[in-house]
Amino acid sequence: MEEVDVSMSWKKILKGKSGIAYSAIVLDEASREKLLALDIPDGWTPYAHHMTIRMGSLKEDSQYTIGEEIKLNMTGVGRDEKAMAVTVDGVREDGKFFPHITVAVSPDGKPFNSNKIPPENFEDFSGTLTGIVTEVPQ
Repeated sequence: MEEVDVSMSWKKILKGKSGIAYSAIVLDEASREKLLALDIPDGWTPYAHHMTIRMGSLKEDSQYTIGEEIKLNMTGVGRDEKAMAVTVDGVREDGKFFPHITVAVSPDGKPFNSNKIPPENFEDFSGTLTGIVTEVPQ
């Protein structure tokens, strides 16, 4: 009989993980280039990769479908001392944070810091981005 790595199976069950880190709308290259053309401060690390839909896999009743192309309208651009982001009209299904895309982070920042940019730091900004609904593996 073949041995099974039970410890790893139990870890997945206990954590409720499906091997998916997060579900997102991953930007196409043209959209990524639009964001990277913004006035990013010198020394900051660019990201401009995705809008998180939720952590983990999409739920069965998600309004999104894996592989679906989505157009996102940008509604604002803002930053603080650690991160820069654009707000978009997508839907964040976990309800934890506002729908946005991290554009860049400062040398002492992390992409997560874009969730904490104060609303008053954003100014109106418009444009359209395109991406594909994707489940990103761990």
